[in-house]
Amino acid sequence: MFGQCTPIRLALLALALLCAPAAQASDLYQAYQQALDHDMAYAAAQQRQLAAAEKPPQGLATLLPHLSLESGAAWVDREHSGAARRNRDNSNAYALVLIQPLLRWQNVIGHAQGKALGTAGEIDLLAARQDLILRVADAYFELLLAEDHLHTLDQQVRTLGQQLDKAQRFRHEGSGTENEVQRIQARHDLAHAEQIAASNALRLGQQALARLTGSMPGELARLDQQVVFSGPQPARLDAWTDQARQHNLKVQAAEVRRLIAGQEVEKQQAGHLPTLDLVAAHGRFASVGGSLYDVTVPEEKYTQTVVGVQLSMPLYAGGGTSSRTREARALQGAAEDELEDARREADFMARQAYLNLTGGLSQYQALQQALRSSLSNLRITTHAFEAGARISSDVLDAEQQVTRTQQQLARQRYAILQAQLRLMAASGSLGDDSLKALSALLAERAQG
Repeated sequence: MFGQCTPIRLALLALALLCAPAAQASDLYQAYQQALDHDMAYAAAQQRQLAAAEKPPQGLATLLPHLSLESGAAWVDREHSGAARRNRDNSNAYALVLIQPLLRWQNVIGHAQGKALGTAGEIDLLAARQDLILRVADAYFELLLAEDHLHTLDQQVRTLGQQLDKAQRFRHEGSGTENEVQRIQARHDLAHAEQIAASNALRLGQQALARLTGSMPGELARLDQQVVFSGPQPARLDAWTDQARQHNLKVQAAEVRRLIAGQEVEKQQAGHLPTLDLVAAHGRFASVGGSLYDVTVPEEKYTQTVVGVQLSMPLYAGGGTSSRTREARALQGAAEDELEDARREADFMARQAYLNLTGGLSQYQALQQALRSSLSNLRITTHAFEAGARISSDVLDAEQQVTRTQQQLARQRYAILQAQLRLMAASGSLGDDSLKALSALLAERAQG
């Protein structure tokens, strides 16, 4: 379940807490808390859970006594044919009627179904909460990446602007060429166009997160670039897939619905069984006035109490009971298939998240090495340019390679965190505590 602590979940929580600085800016967990109060999809899930919570008492009600007050009144004018007799009178009655089911097997099954439906509603709400965590995390990390991208392009545009000024000055001084100026100008114009697109993407990212939280995001806590990631524990794929096939929330919900479908078959078959009820009634009956031509009929009043049992034995209902039983069996088969499909989907999601996480960690290490190589190449190229052995476009190529690698590295950091969340979701262990631990990896963005 959502708050369940498993060895796998505890291992992921420990992984998320590695190198965790204190978060002071608006962080991921705070954004999630805001989304709990604002997101309409989650609000609808809460209402559906409230509706499902009424199923158990509705099922119980079919086993409890039913008490009703019944009354009636009639006016009668009778004329006997062939005889000179005519009678007019009116009567009224009221009574309290109690019916207590004694033997209604379909009601017993319905009560069990009500409790199962209440459980299914709780699981569905947990799944909606889990889905909200993933949606908030995706929007949050996409916004951070958009901020990183725009910040990088701002720096790139400034650097290219400085290089363009230098190239134009060198050309006027006679030590540069027009071709060099145009090459830098083209790079500057392209970077400026990408800057405009990145600025628009940033605004869209802010709107996407605001749609979930209800307010425009301000300064966001972000991931420390020196964070250290570790692989999932246990480091066996089958351990994760086994847990996913058992504890994934969609699998749990499908198991409950398979149970309900099986109960529905029994419930419809019970339509062939007899029913037995205890019936008790207490009431007052009155026949008021009346006449037989010139003779007045006296008023009659009396009180009556009746207690007994009522047996009903179904004999034939037009084949409806048998048809409904066949329908229930078909739906039971569908529920079995949906359960197996949920297990397969959970297995696939766990495999996908596990491979994305482990592969992402390897790619992250490769990108770190690529960044070190790119920085080294930039230093060598810059020194060569200053010594006159290289042209400025070589320096720009080296700078662009560094920028591109830094951007890929930033995206990979966020991808690793998203893979961690999805692995926990697939295994049924993603909850508020795990998100809070992951949010601890975020720190206030350094100014500058």
